[in-house]
Amino acid sequence: MSRSYLFIPGNTPSMIQNLDVFDSDVIIIDFEDSVTSYDKDSARTLIKNFLSKYSYDEVEIFVRINSYDSRYFHDDINALANLDISGYVLPKASVKGIRMLNKLSNKPIIPIVESPMALLLVEDIAKEKNVVALIFGAEDYTKELGIKRTLEATEILYARSIIAITANAYNIDAIDTPYTNKDDDKGLLLDATNALNLGFTSKASIHPNQIDIINQVFAPSLEEITEAKRIVKKSEETNKGAFSLDGKMIDLPIIEKAKKVLEKAKKYNL
Repeated sequence: MSRSYLFIPGNTPSMIQNLDVFDSDVIIIDFEDSVTSYDKDSARTLIKNFLSKYSYDEVEIFVRINSYDSRYFHDDINALANLDISGYVLPKASVKGIRMLNKLSNKPIIPIVESPMALLLVEDIAKEKNVVALIFGAEDYTKELGIKRTLEATEILYARSIIAITANAYNIDAIDTPYTNKDDDKGLLLDATNALNLGFTSKASIHPNQIDIINQVFAPSLEEITEAKRIVKKSEETNKGAFSLDGKMIDLPIIEKAKKVLEKAKKYNL
């Protein structure tokens, strides 16, 4: 039910010590792409020491570990053992990788779907134990296809749609790919809105300056909240699975959707 996921490098003390001031619903501490091979040990030590001393109630903390087939995977898991984190973000999503991680931990997992093969197997990935969300990784996905990323994002429309549909079908969160131009607020707003309209429930980001716009887009609007209240109220009054409201038929899926809107509004004091 989160709106925003902010990646921050695991080897940057200035960002780590301020992780609760970025207004992102979820912080993803990164051990993978943003940490070079010679700095991975330092990142693990930094995070282990920091999170063993501090805990947070207002923000969820996930850690993007290295892929299951890398030489860093087990060291990452060992460093995070017994720390108060919400779960793991697993790059290069695969059923094999998820099952290996599940053998070592029972925490929530958010796989990153970032390859054509992962997209073909996305339903199998979504069904695995402890998977609570899917993240779309458009940069690696388009790199593997050998195609360019564009502002219009037509090249990722199919992949976005499949991931959002699959996540919604299995009642887990659908997290859209980051918008990589940190200085283009107008482009970010359009990109996030397009993702919302495809069925994504939230969006990842690479810079704190993007969080306000993402939170705004993925929070229920006042109009949506008002309509949801009317639907839930009428449902409780009629005690029926289907009824008419303003000439429109309201059935169970719409009622459940309205309840989710109100849950999200309550969570973020809207």
